[in-house]
Amino acid sequence: MLNILMIAENVSRNLSGETILPYYYLKHFLALGHNVRVICHERVREQLKAELDAATFARFVFVRDGFLQKILFRIGGVFPHRVSDLVFNQLIQLLTQLRMRRVAMERVAAGSIDVVFQPAPIAVKAVSSMYGLGAPVVIGPMSGGMDLPPAFRRLDGPLVRLAISGSRGAAGLLHRLIPGKRNAAVLLVANKRTRAALPSHTTNDVREVMESAVDLGRWQPRTSDPALRGPMSFIFCGRFVDWKGISLLVRAFAPLARTGNVRLDLVGDGELFEEIEQLIDVEGIRQSVVLHGRVPLERYIELLHDAGAFVSPSLRECGGIAMMEAMAIGVPVIATDWGGAAQYASRECAILVPPSSQTDFVDGLTAAMRHLANSPEVRRDLGRAGRRHLEHEGHDWAVKARTIAEILEDVSKPRRPAA
Repeated sequence: MLNILMIAENVSRNLSGETILPYYYLKHFLALGHNVRVICHERVREQLKAELDAATFARFVFVRDGFLQKILFRIGGVFPHRVSDLVFNQLIQLLTQLRMRRVAMERVAAGSIDVVFQPAPIAVKAVSSMYGLGAPVVIGPMSGGMDLPPAFRRLDGPLVRLAISGSRGAAGLLHRLIPGKRNAAVLLVANKRTRAALPSHTTNDVREVMESAVDLGRWQPRTSDPALRGPMSFIFCGRFVDWKGISLLVRAFAPLARTGNVRLDLVGDGELFEEIEQLIDVEGIRQSVVLHGRVPLERYIELLHDAGAFVSPSLRECGGIAMMEAMAIGVPVIATDWGGAAQYASRECAILVPPSSQTDFVDGLTAAMRHLANSPEVRRDLGRAGRRHLEHEGHDWAVKARTIAEILEDVSKPRRPAA
């Protein structure tokens, strides 16, 4: 049995995709018989208290924001989302990590921790404050180091490009000042692109493990194709930000909507919600598009089961949990042939549309949606192939947690007494 201290700012099944990672690691580490303690932010306290049994909830220690973090959050709100995320949110995360570091040092000093595991944030450039704790630290799996496709580089405005360049340049200095990743016992990376983006002069043990997975036990294959009984529907789920490509999806869907008997379900919210709503009106397809906003997980599962196909037009997606959930239940997938979708799927189990140019990409999405709308057999075959692909490649949380647990055990051996 391992005594694991897990560090993750947010732990949840119901927030963004990254917060799911520590939730499932906790669940499966406990199932494997390991003793796990978790340090996270108090913003998820009430949600976890409602979802978890008392014994599991007692494993958590929560930290709260200080005055400086609240000020940074307010200042960041006046900048574009990407700038706020790259600059102000990173500073807020760093301050939160410093608070978590103090708690972690106390836990390790008590003599009950074999290894410290930090699965989030997954961004390879993010600074880690987990160093000098008195126990080996494993960080990851990380992803990132990814740019927009060449044809879409201008999607980021001058201010955003400046923020990206500045944040990447500052990251090198910060990693020297706060050497969590430089001092970690093991760094886990999703791919070679992420490995290349690690802090310079990193001499750690670096191992490749993909960061995303899906709970195949929970997301069971559906038994029928709902498009055989009614309108063909397409579903998108994610944050309403520019790089998710939602405006491109709406434009691609418009020609199908004008022919009738199709529907597009958009699930999520974010800074572009009103802009997307206006675009739907401009295209004149309001009667064919449903803006659901953020919905409870149970409702999203219902919507996904009722969908004819899942569409992910994201242009800078390192992972792909929502796409993998669709694949798990046998919903055929249309996605961008770039980043996470290209890594976690393949042309044998999804329609991958190259982002060669904005016009070609929109036309490619339209053609893919029309093809699936008119081809029940293709929908059936892709749906089945998607589930098989996840099983064959080991993209199941139970498998991934075992892999990570083995790494943690290997790292912790020098600290543990011989059997």
